Parts: sequence; structure tokens; C-alpha cells
Amino acid sequence: MKKILLSLALLLSVGTICAQEQKEELKAPLSEKTSNLSLAIDLARYGYKNQSPIALVQAAQIVMENGFEKTTRKVEGNKEVADIDTKLPPVDLEPTKLLADARQLAGKDKHLLAIVDNAEKQAQTRGRVGGMGYAILRVPAYSSITSYDNFYAGQLAEVALVGDGTTDMDVYIYDQNGNLITSSTDYSDRCLCQWYPRWTGTFRIVIRNRGSVYNDIAIATN
Repeated sequence: MKKILLSLALLLSVGTICAQEQKEELKAPLSEKTSNLSLAIDLARYGYKNQSPIALVQAAQIVMENGFEKTTRKVEGNKEVADIDTKLPPVDLEPTKLLADARQLAGKDKHLLAIVDNAEKQAQTRGRVGGMGYAILRVPAYSSITSYDNFYAGQLAEVALVGDGTTDMDVYIYDQNGNLITSSTDYSDRCLCQWYPRWTGTFRIVIRNRGSVYNDIAIATN
């Protein structure tokens, strides 16, 4: 009996060592960069939906001030989805595109055009300073996609997701040993996972769409 108990204790200790981090919800505050990216996305979507040039200009200014850059992200399980409804196309946070669309929406309004002109001058003079990268992905209905990222030991790791508002999205983070580290599983498509890795390594990010239509999401990591 003692040998059996000792064996069980050893197995439990090994399981604890193999886990990158315990599955406890981290209540760290949202980073400023992530908050600003989320705000820029909201403003851009609002601007296109409500034909507001001011909202598009504000979104462009946030992108420029923070040095956000659209990147490509390799994913597994992402399939093409036909546009079968009237949803808006995925948001594009490229400042020149936002400002060009803002100019078109401004029409002949001199006040609005002056605001766009000023923002375009900022875009011409401001260089990229190495801000957060983000990617736009489409997650099919009742499906999941998987991506990978490297995070450093002892530093706050953050994965943020902003959906298009149509379905419930969940995010799960696993370490290289297959252990679930943390997750975000509420009933919205705004997800945030934060944790402190015990060692530097690659983490698997699983994004699941719980709804009956696809969801165009923006995902950012710190």
C-alpha cells in the first residue's frame, strides 16, 4: 500500500512539474496597447456602420500613435466561408485606408475635410515605432482555429480577441505539453487571456466560434 501511495504521489508531482502554469484566472489589468487596439477597432466599425468620418479619423490616429501593424498569422483549421449575409467586411486599420474612406464620407463638408487633411499630414510625418501587431481572421460557424505564439518566462503574456459582435467566441491557451493554462469563456466575443509563463516557450492558442455564423476577429498578442 505504501508503494502504491508513493507512486501516486510521484505521478502527481510530475504532472505539476509538466504544467507550464496553473489554470487560475489572472486578474491583471488590460494593457494600454491592447485597450487602444480594441478602441481603434470599435471606432472603425462604428465609422463604417454609421458613415462617420470622424470615427474613422479617430481610429486612424490611434493606430498611428500606437504604431499598430497588421500582420499575417498562420492558423490551422481555418476554412473559406462564403459571404451569405449582409455583415460588414472585416475592419481594416490601415491609416491611409481609414483616412481615404473618411474623406469620401466627408463629402464637401469643409470642416470635416480639414480634420482629414490634418490627420493625413500626421500619417505622412509619423514613422512606425514598433507597436503591437494584430491579425484579422475569420472563424467559421461552430468551428475552431489554432495558432501558436512564443512568450517569455516571468513576463505577463496577453492574448486579446475582438470579434465582430455576432457570435460567442472562446479562447483556450495550452502549453507545449498540452496543459490548459488559461481560457476566456464568457458569452461575448471580447476575450482576454493573461498569464505568467514559468519558462520561455511556444503556446497553442485555440479560438472557438460558438455561433451559427462566421465571426471576423482581430487577435493581438503582446
